[in-house]
Amino acid sequence: MKIRNGFVSNSSSSSFVILKDSLSEIQRNMILNYQKEIEFFISKDEEDNWKDYQESHSGKYISDEYQIQQDIRLKYVFDYYDTDPWRIIEYEDCIFGETSMDNFNMRDFFNYIKVDDNYIYWDDGYIDNPTSGQRSALVKMKQEYRKEKLNKINKI
Repeated sequence: MKIRNGFVSNSSSSSFVILKDSLSEIQRNMILNYQKEIEFFISKDEEDNWKDYQESHSGKYISDEYQIQQDIRLKYVFDYYDTDPWRIIEYEDCIFGETSMDNFNMRDFFNYIKVDDNYIYWDDGYIDNPTSGQRSALVKMKQEYRKEKLNKINKI
């Protein structure tokens, strides 16, 4: 058992804003209900891995190879999703999230549901609302998003 003496600071607080225009309706709902979605993903992942295991090992002991596959299951990737929750708030133009303890890596979840990194702004700190820096970043993201959409239209 480790015992820590003295002051321990919590330097692992985080926040983010995501430009809502850059999200599909499905992605938006997944972010707003991320814990429920992760539970679903984990359950599907475990079902699929169990079927694979039964087909490939049919009664044999669990091999080292299977243990390696098991170690990369989603329940390990999304560790702490239910014990260190993020507070997620939907605003008119963005989705804001913050946590005082970011043991659960929200970036992994965003990567999994294919949220475009160009439209996420990360910040440190446990805050109640988007900061002025995050609001400024949103303005820039909106401009870039509009340019990207116009470029796609002009190519057609």
